[in-house]
Amino acid sequence: MKSEAKLLLGLGIGVALGAAVGYIMGSDKKEEWLEQANAFADKVRANVKSAIYRGKSEVNDLKEDIDDIAEIAKRELAKK
Repeated sequence: MKSEAKLLLGLGIGVALGAAVGYIMGSDKKEEWLEQANAFADKVRANVKSAIYRGKSEVNDLKEDIDDIAEIAKRELAKK
């Protein structure tokens, strides 16, 4: 994609987002929209924290497996 097309696409997206935010802030349902947005952000935050925790747990399990394999390899090499 040419840089001019990227620029126009970015500007178009920015204008659309700005219009949407302006509409929401000017509407009577602003509080409802904000509550929904906050609830969505809370769910995303919880999912990200959960994914990070699972990832750390998987890394720790992998480290333990590697340590076990290294210990077995040391014992086998010591026999020779």
